[in-house]
Amino acid sequence: MQKNDWFLFVCFLLSLLLAAPQVHGSVPFPVSPPAKKTYKIAAEWALPPFSYVAANGSLTGASIDIMEKIAAYNNIVFEYIPMDLAQAEKELRAGKIDAIAGLTYSARKNKMFDFSDPYFTMSDTLIVPNKKRNSIRSMSDIRNSHVVLQNREAVVESLFNLRHTNLTITDNQLSGLLALLQGRADVFIGNKWTADVYLQHFKQQDSFAVLEIVVEPADFAIAVRKGNDPLLNVMNKTLAVMKTKGEISAIINDWLTPGFAVQINRLQHFIQLLMIVLGATACILLFIYIWNQRLKKAVQERTKELSTLNGYLQEQRQQVADRDAFKEQILNNIHTGIVTFDLDFSLTSSNSRAEEMLHSSREAPLSIQHSPLLARIIAHDKDIRDRKEKRDDSLTKLEINEQEEWKVIYYRLLTLYDAQKRQTGYLLSMTDRTEEKRLEQKLIVQEKLHALGQLVAGIAHEIRNPLTSIKTFVEVMPDKYDQPHFRQAMMEYIPAEIDRLNAIVTDLLDYARPRSPSQEKYPANALLSSLLTLLRVTVEKKHICMEHIVHEDLVFYIDPQQIRQVFLNLLLNAIDAVEQQPTKKIIVTVERESAVTGKVTITDTGSGIAPEQIKRIFEPFYTSKHNGVGLGLPLSYKLTKENEGDLRIASGPGQGTTVTVLLPLYTQEDRLHES
Repeated sequence: MQKNDWFLFVCFLLSLLLAAPQVHGSVPFPVSPPAKKTYKIAAEWALPPFSYVAANGSLTGASIDIMEKIAAYNNIVFEYIPMDLAQAEKELRAGKIDAIAGLTYSARKNKMFDFSDPYFTMSDTLIVPNKKRNSIRSMSDIRNSHVVLQNREAVVESLFNLRHTNLTITDNQLSGLLALLQGRADVFIGNKWTADVYLQHFKQQDSFAVLEIVVEPADFAIAVRKGNDPLLNVMNKTLAVMKTKGEISAIINDWLTPGFAVQINRLQHFIQLLMIVLGATACILLFIYIWNQRLKKAVQERTKELSTLNGYLQEQRQQVADRDAFKEQILNNIHTGIVTFDLDFSLTSSNSRAEEMLHSSREAPLSIQHSPLLARIIAHDKDIRDRKEKRDDSLTKLEINEQEEWKVIYYRLLTLYDAQKRQTGYLLSMTDRTEEKRLEQKLIVQEKLHALGQLVAGIAHEIRNPLTSIKTFVEVMPDKYDQPHFRQAMMEYIPAEIDRLNAIVTDLLDYARPRSPSQEKYPANALLSSLLTLLRVTVEKKHICMEHIVHEDLVFYIDPQQIRQVFLNLLLNAIDAVEQQPTKKIIVTVERESAVTGKVTITDTGSGIAPEQIKRIFEPFYTSKHNGVGLGLPLSYKLTKENEGDLRIASGPGQGTTVTVLLPLYTQEDRLHES
């Protein structure tokens, strides 16, 4: 036997010796007995060996013997009433009985009753047929089984959390065990002592196995009515005295293991003799040896832990240094200037870009007083915050134009906090966008000049053609005016060319002259129906199939005249696109895009648009038609945008064209705006 095993064996013998009842002397009993009185005590009638109805009809068992001891100590009388636990709890709440002997403690029951100190720890286990004992090793193995048990809250709750388990709850353990014996259940959950008694009573101990699986142990105590402190105090004080004298252990052992007390007495005498001879010396030597070994092992473990910790700290220190170097490299190589201040706006740190923007160096001290740009930024931010025109995290633009120097600075001033959310200072991030703005202005000027050149060239080209026709008629008028067919041709062509010039000028004015739309609510169906009716003759004449699909009644918030012009241009373009195609079909679909946006889609089966043409499709005077002006789509796009909408075109060669128009819907906010 190893030395550790010797130590455990000796400690076990010591514990038995100390737990043995003392035969010399007695502990003084502190309880002053109350006046003799009869109390009604309920107990389970079918829970052997703790409480059950004997052959003579009276209650007996370990719990009853303990109650009898309490009655004898306190000169009181207990009248025992056999009941099911559910009935006993109901009777106790109603005040028809004074206590329940042998009730398992739970948090819910503690709210209804007052519990004495526990005198036993009750734990349930699994009782199964012998054929299943090898297949069930834990609670998880009883899934898909029919389980029967007494209504004990902790056990029932844990089983409810076990899925695919069929539960049957009984009023007492006898009913549950009978269900198992009769084959109406697969598993019975109950305390093993009661199960052993009934299995032996029904001579089934060889057919069923009591597994060593502990299920939800709970304190076994005496319950009294809530607020009955005098009776509860009597119970607790008497139980304490009985525990000290070993009487409760003796009663429990007599009922659970008959003959156990005799064996304990013999063993106690043997232990006493053994301890006199070897106890003191063996315990001291063994304790010193084990303590020395443990100290040696603990020192070795501590030394190893300190060595590991030292290495870990060195590694962490290096990682921190690497992270600091990494962060410093990032801060010094980004295009944004970073400056930090304390609460008094004294500079605490800055990166290379900030020093470059503020015309400072690491050798010279950087401060607000020595940097006009920094002082200007701080003053500008304070002025905006005083006027409450800025959010804390917003990006602010500062434009400086003085002393023949123009600068555009975008900055953000944020508050810094420590780990306890206390303000420690400020962080300023700033970016110099001066060169970008100069380049942007140059590009805008170039784009305007380019657009102006295209506009002038387009106007000249479009106006030259009608003027040439009119000039030709005027030049030959002296020679051919007398000819009737000439006058007829002149009356036909000259007004047409003049109308063409007027249309060019009108479209140009509509495109160039801004006019705020007059928005109002207008049904989408009415808007498109009027246009389709207007174009019906043209569509039928050209044998074009036009479908109009409306998913729901939508009401737009638009300028009807402007949007009618948009859809007229788009539908005319679609008609021109499919006119020469073998399949002539146009589909107009109206549906909801979102809660505040409607969508109108015009899809045609035309030849499609090349990618290089898509890029220029909204440019003024750009057109692929022989008789087109090139202002229809730019004007339509402009009118759609003015009505808070959007116009999108998707197309490809040989794939047809889909034009999507997004328009605002009439909402509650629009109603409030109108009112």
